[in-house]
Amino acid sequence: MKSNAPKDEQEFKSKTQLKKEMLDRQNLGETLTRLPKTLLEKCQLPEELQHAIYEYKRIPEKRGARKRQLQFIGKLMRDIDISPIERFLEEQGQAAKLAKRRFQELERIRDGLVQGDQSVLNELIKNYQELDIQNVRQLMRQADKEAQQGKAPSASRKLFAFLKELPEV
Repeated sequence: MKSNAPKDEQEFKSKTQLKKEMLDRQNLGETLTRLPKTLLEKCQLPEELQHAIYEYKRIPEKRGARKRQLQFIGKLMRDIDISPIERFLEEQGQAAKLAKRRFQELERIRDGLVQGDQSVLNELIKNYQELDIQNVRQLMRQADKEAQQGKAPSASRKLFAFLKELPEV
């Protein structure tokens, strides 16, 4: 008598589980379609998948053509190992978070300097002994003067650009 149990229990996947995995891969493919071309090339995708993604970007948003192309991308992704792609996307997300955090920190320092907060200046001097203090103070004075006169904040922008050039604040 034949048994209906699969030979290897680990290989058995329910229809629901297979459908969920398919949708997960399709969602990952949709995420890939939103990446700029430079990042997409760094993903090192199979040529056919990369071509399908470029084709998706080219298709106008009419009559379900994009949806069909997205399903095709999901189908192509069934045959590849997606863990390197997921790892790459996670690294890119972490890099973006770090860049955003650094940007916000630089804004905080710049705003403190423009407002004349001596503690922010002292912190900057302490962290960077080679800092051009005279230039920083000059930009601080110019930014304060521009703010008082209601002018465009060009000195504030210059100060931000100067801070941005410093190694990781």
